[in-house]
Amino acid sequence: MTISAYFRAALAAGVLSSSAAGAAPIAFQDMLGNPVSLPAPTQRAVTLPMPAGSLLISLDGGAEHLAGMHPSAYGLMKDGLLARMFPATAAVRTDITRSGFVPNVETLLQMQPDLVWQWGHMGDDLLAPLRNAGLPTAALVYGTEDRTREWIRLMGLSLGQEARAQAQLRWRDQVRAEIRAATDAIPASERPGVLYLSRHAPQLRAAGGNTSFEDDITLAGGRNVSASIASGQTVNIEQIMAWAPAVILLNNFEPGLTPETLYRDPLFADIPAVRERRVYKVPLGGYLWDPPSQESPLYWQWLSLLLHPEKFSWPLRDNIARAYGELYGYQPGADEIDAVLRLNMNQGAAGYERFR
Repeated sequence: MTISAYFRAALAAGVLSSSAAGAAPIAFQDMLGNPVSLPAPTQRAVTLPMPAGSLLISLDGGAEHLAGMHPSAYGLMKDGLLARMFPATAAVRTDITRSGFVPNVETLLQMQPDLVWQWGHMGDDLLAPLRNAGLPTAALVYGTEDRTREWIRLMGLSLGQEARAQAQLRWRDQVRAEIRAATDAIPASERPGVLYLSRHAPQLRAAGGNTSFEDDITLAGGRNVSASIASGQTVNIEQIMAWAPAVILLNNFEPGLTPETLYRDPLFADIPAVRERRVYKVPLGGYLWDPPSQESPLYWQWLSLLLHPEKFSWPLRDNIARAYGELYGYQPGADEIDAVLRLNMNQGAAGYERFR
C-alpha cells in the first residue's frame, strides 16, 4: 500500500482532520514520562527541536498552528521547498531561543503558546525554565527509529491528528518491510562500506554505531564503516583511509559541503568512494533527509537505490510527488524534484543518472 492509500483510508474513516477530534481534552506522557494535559488540540505550538517544526506541519497539513520554531530550522526551510509550499512560515516566530536550544522564556510568555516542544535528552536546564514559568511543555528524545515514531504519535495526538500520524507510521512500516525483504539476507561481505560524514569542517566527524544514520545504512543494505566509534566523534583522514568506504554520504548541515569538496582534496584521492565518484550529497526536501523526519521513507528508498540498484526499482521521483501531495498537499514540479534530489550537486556521481 502506498502513502496515498494510507491517507485515503484515513479520509474514508472520517478522521483525517482535527475537527473529528472536536475539542476534547488531550492527555499523554511525553518521552521522559512527564504528564501533559491539553484542554483541546493545540492551536499555538512552539517547536524548539529543529526537526519538529516541519514534522508538525506535515501532521497538521499546514503551518496555521505553528506559532514558533527554532531559528536554525527556519533557516533551513526559508530558502527551500517547505517555505514555498507554506508561505505562512514566514510569519512564524523564531526569537524563541537565547542560544542553542536555551529557551527565551520572556518571549514565550508573551506569545502564550498552548504547548512547547523541547529536547528531553540534553539535560533539565533546557526544560526547567519552561516548567518554572508555567509554560505547558512536552519533551522529545532524539535518536532511533522507535523514538522518531513516538515523535509522530505524540505530535499527532497533540494536534488531534491521530489518523495522519498513523498514516505516516504505516507508510514507514511498509517501506521498511519492502527494503528489509531484499536486504536482511545480504551478508556483510556483500554490503558496501558507507561513511556518513556528519561534519567536514573544522574537523572531520563521522556517525558512529547505534545511531539513526547507522540504522539507515544497515536497512538499505550497507555497512557503517564507523560503527566502532561514538556518535559524532572526531576522526582523521588516516582513519577514513583505513575504513576505505565505498560510498560517502555528505551531511546537509554544511551547505557549502559538496562532492566536489572531496574530489578536489588530494587527501581524499585514494579513498575508494572518491576514486569511483560515489560521494553523494544527501537530498533535502521539506526537511533534511539525513536526520529522522517525516520524509525518511523517501530517504531509505534513495539510499537503497544507490547501494543496491540491482535489487530495487523504486520510481523515486513519482514517490516524492505522491508523498508531498499527501504530507503537504503540494504537487512539486520536475525542477523542484530535481532540487530535492540535488541533481546539479550530484551530477556525474556514479549511478546518479537513475534519478533524472
